[in-house]
Amino acid sequence: MVPSKQLKETEMFYTKNYAKRIKRPLLAAALALLASPSFGQQCPSLTPVFADEFNGTAVDLNKWEMQIGDGCSYGLCGWGNGELQSYQAANATVANGLLTITAKKQRVGSKSYTSARMRTLNRPGGGQWKHGRFEARIKTPKGSGMWSAFWMLPANTTVGWPASGEIDIQEATGQKSMFHLGSIHYGSSNTNHQFLTSHIYKQPDSWADAFHVYSVVWSPNKISWYIDDVLYATKTPSDMANPADWTFENYQYYLILNMAVGGTLGGTVDATALPQTLQADYVRVYAYPQPSLSGPLIVEPNTSSTYRVVDQAGTGATYAWSGPGGQSSSANTFTVNWGTTGGTVSLSTTDGCGSFTKSAAVTVSPVLAKTVTLDDFEAIHNISYTATTGVLNQSVPNPAPNTVNNSATVAKYVRNAATAYDLVNGSTTQVPDASFYLRGDKAFYLDVYTGAAVGTPLLIQLENKNVATASNFPVGRHSRYLARTTVQNGWQRLKFLLDDRLDTNTANSAVNQMVLLINPNTLSGDTYYLDNYAIHGH
Repeated sequence: MVPSKQLKETEMFYTKNYAKRIKRPLLAAALALLASPSFGQQCPSLTPVFADEFNGTAVDLNKWEMQIGDGCSYGLCGWGNGELQSYQAANATVANGLLTITAKKQRVGSKSYTSARMRTLNRPGGGQWKHGRFEARIKTPKGSGMWSAFWMLPANTTVGWPASGEIDIQEATGQKSMFHLGSIHYGSSNTNHQFLTSHIYKQPDSWADAFHVYSVVWSPNKISWYIDDVLYATKTPSDMANPADWTFENYQYYLILNMAVGGTLGGTVDATALPQTLQADYVRVYAYPQPSLSGPLIVEPNTSSTYRVVDQAGTGATYAWSGPGGQSSSANTFTVNWGTTGGTVSLSTTDGCGSFTKSAAVTVSPVLAKTVTLDDFEAIHNISYTATTGVLNQSVPNPAPNTVNNSATVAKYVRNAATAYDLVNGSTTQVPDASFYLRGDKAFYLDVYTGAAVGTPLLIQLENKNVATASNFPVGRHSRYLARTTVQNGWQRLKFLLDDRLDTNTANSAVNQMVLLINPNTLSGDTYYLDNYAIHGH
């Protein structure tokens, strides 16, 4: 929840639902203020140092401070993000073991909407912490303009944002509910605001369809993000351009839970979708990490993937893994061979700290086959190239035919080394409904041969060319898809995976242009041979 920014996705991971409702006792409020623990090889305690299980009939004001209004009384009109709501205490209710924050179309002062925002600061039973595991089991809202967040800011510091830092544990918008964001924000001043963001997406459904456990483990000089006890991102000072900007260790942080309406990330509000709710089953803080899993949770059909335990403190561990089709292992890692259906990866482990059971549901992507050839650079041309930044030759001999690509004729593209964002614009009528690509029911494929380094990114961006201009990004851009090269100087068939839903005001039916971006945000002049530009479906 920060001032205006263009989110930069630095990593892409995949996940699938694994949520289990667990209620644990609350430790005495006297332990709510936690001194910095020594992380070492500490056995995890299943007793939280702070918890709200929301078992009462109202928000526990001994633990939570309700922040009221449009932010102006805090010196942050619009809460620093151009938000459109006035926060009201009445919009946060507790019943049936759940906290519910409701966003409504309701005028208060100059604001047309109301919602709620609450924090653990300034309360005897609340708290602020340095290091630990911070988690909440949450069901996020749907509806364009809904912006939910579970996050942390430093307490009682005279150092302003962003120099004092910010940790976003869970952040999502209703119109992009297939994506969840985890971020840190830092920098020496407002004019030097920097951030690192990782996102994790879900197909074919969305995060808002069910409760999920969103958590962060903050240890000395490392912050890691998890969903449903599955690790998906880690940041350290070495990820920053200037490691000295890592100031998180200088402060204790408190928790914030809120749902904004509109704003810089929330975007355009669909008032017809209101009311919308953000629900929390619990919020907990633990002194130390707990064992979790690591591994891909969306996989390609007929492939293998490896899973492992992270944050395991105990020694002398034994492992009992199980997977689909009777697969099992007693090693500390587990490689699963997938067919065409998903399943559950389960682990029971016992070590010097005790016994733990973890599991994760894995989705296998649909089996896709070519349904539309966009361009084979020989006889079929269902895309018309209208502009290129580099040099495109649509008919050259194949530089190295092999079993992946034995075409006689392919395209050759020399990237413009003077341009950070090199574009190949193509007009097409072959994407009448882009929702199939958001769900993973269709995908773009492209054969690539290049001497560029393994891992070089290529992006396909779906656009409405009648709206998108060079100066109005992201307006008119429907969505973006990412692939990375896997070999050097050899043909490879790349599948492009969903990377972002950009302008949600660009309808699924409005796409009439595909833009290929080769190694974006670099100044490289590599040569790429391209072929079999295609759509695969099922």
